[in-house]
Amino acid sequence: MTMVKSLLLGTAAGFVAVAGAQAADMPVKAKPVQYVKICTLYGDGYYYIPGSDICIKIGGYARADYGWNSKGARTPAYSGTNGAQDRTVASYSTRHRANVQIDTRQQTAYGTLRTLESIHIQNEDNTFSFNVARAFIQWAGFTFGHAVSFADGFNINDSWHYIQQQNSTDTGANGVNQIAYTFEFGNGVTLTFGADERRTKSITNLSFNGALKVGSEPANSYAGENWPDPHVDFRIDQAWGFFQVTGLAHDVRATYYAASTSGACSTATTSTNNQSTALTTCGHPADAVGWMVHVGGEVKLPMIAKGDRFGASFRYGQGAAGFAGGSNLSSPDLFASGNNVAVGWITDAVYINGSNLELTTAWSVAAGFEHYWTPALKTSLTGVYTQISYDATAKSYFASNVCGTGSAGQAGFSGGTLLTNCNPDWQFFQGGIRTQWTPSPGFILGVDTAWTQVWTAFNGTTAVLTPNPVIGARPAGTYAINNQGIFSVMFRAQRNFNTGD
Repeated sequence: MTMVKSLLLGTAAGFVAVAGAQAADMPVKAKPVQYVKICTLYGDGYYYIPGSDICIKIGGYARADYGWNSKGARTPAYSGTNGAQDRTVASYSTRHRANVQIDTRQQTAYGTLRTLESIHIQNEDNTFSFNVARAFIQWAGFTFGHAVSFADGFNINDSWHYIQQQNSTDTGANGVNQIAYTFEFGNGVTLTFGADERRTKSITNLSFNGALKVGSEPANSYAGENWPDPHVDFRIDQAWGFFQVTGLAHDVRATYYAASTSGACSTATTSTNNQSTALTTCGHPADAVGWMVHVGGEVKLPMIAKGDRFGASFRYGQGAAGFAGGSNLSSPDLFASGNNVAVGWITDAVYINGSNLELTTAWSVAAGFEHYWTPALKTSLTGVYTQISYDATAKSYFASNVCGTGSAGQAGFSGGTLLTNCNPDWQFFQGGIRTQWTPSPGFILGVDTAWTQVWTAFNGTTAVLTPNPVIGARPAGTYAINNQGIFSVMFRAQRNFNTGD
């Protein structure tokens, strides 16, 4: 019996020893280690890059846009081939976009060093494209790179309006190349000195045969960029909203006068103006400096409802229509039923052979009101009116080169057309109502409607348009030039995650 007990005890001891050896070989559960630490210096969504003191936030969005009477789902169909408004024009339009943002920040002896990259990858009307919306560095008051222009101030953009506002000065969606320095005086007061890559509309030599054509932008004789567009921006940001004043200069430089068909340079204006080639030996108009001033701001209205706001701005300029008239604004050619059309041409300046540049005047007034029905449901009401006008000298160039019988620079008119109203001034309005629902944080659904109105140049007259077709499938023939408008609708679904600026 004693021997049996000893055997059993020895066997049990052996099992314990083997089990202990196996347990020693088992992995031990490590203590939790926070390999990626949360960075709280710059708000939610930032993490320290492992092994560094740099904080990073990854963000972006997925977006689906569906439009009617628009191009790319969001540009009203009032110009170019879309202005034809016939069976060659697609009323239905789509755009789907993926956006990725990388925001990094780091503390230095001179303040925060920040970089932001934002990339759009999209399919618009079955055409793929890729572009860099943001790529900038901010440090010690400087901004270097591709970013929203400090000169934009108040404008009607995506935060108010899905359908692209044609007559706002807006770089919010895709940015602009720039360099800027911002002085911070405290209490939300800043003064920025910056220089943007130029935004231009055409400089047009009306002596050229066909310098203006219905359905296309004016012939462009802009010289190469000599200096960027400098601007000064004074801004106040407070709990009640913001206010901004901007002044901007713009380099207006043409290439050369035109040579006659015989090869000799013409320095005199003639009734035929059959010049067709620009040569260095012909000389050029003196350079001019265009300019623009902008005053605008936004006021919060919590006394109506939390989140409510009102904004307004006024822009005026000469020789800087891309700023004062609108960075997205195109020359309209909006056809209606029958032979009716509204036309106009947007330029920074016009001239004829031997003359100086005559700067185009543009001004715009914008306003918007946004109301929250509930914390998740809001409606925006917006409108922007723009006027494009030419001085008396420029109008004399139109009279002799565009409107008169046999004029060479006619807007696609036949040689026998005589416009009884030769006023090239025109006006443009785009107003809309957008309602947006946020059923879940970062997820939005919305509908935007817009009316686009063109008060035409040469109003009340008729012209024989000679290209066949004029544009789209619009046949050559006699057209009544009168005011036209078009209604557009857009639906958007978007999911945001950790979006930056």
